[in-house]
Amino acid sequence: MTDELVNGPQMPAPASLPAMDQGPFPDIEIYLKRPNLPALLAWLEAAIGPVEAITQGDTSTVTLGAGGPEPLTCIIVSNAVKGGYTSVWFKTNQTPWATDRDCALAAWAALQIEVRCSNGGWDGLDEQGWRRFTHDGETVVNWFV
Repeated sequence: MTDELVNGPQMPAPASLPAMDQGPFPDIEIYLKRPNLPALLAWLEAAIGPVEAITQGDTSTVTLGAGGPEPLTCIIVSNAVKGGYTSVWFKTNQTPWATDRDCALAAWAALQIEVRCSNGGWDGLDEQGWRRFTHDGETVVNWFV
């Protein structure tokens, strides 16, 4: 497992962006724009451990670290958000990442597709905006406008 698969690239947040909660977050959720499911699963396996996936319709329930002492459940929902965004949700944070941003950076580095995450701990509102990672860098966007 390479360090970049887990930690992502060294992309410091621009000073103009609001500060991110430091974590650890109780769960992790990121959104990927039109990911290739086999590539996504390969990244998860490289970053966390053996993968067992069961797919029904647009939802994949993934067990990571299968066979280990504490397997981790990840739910992947294709087209969860308008625009072709797939939700990747780790029900508990037994991941190598402390925050959604950490996970998003690692996903972007591995998959080279647009990744979004909340700008802080989830409270059901979009007041803090969403972080977007692309080849142009990291920005904050208001997804719901």
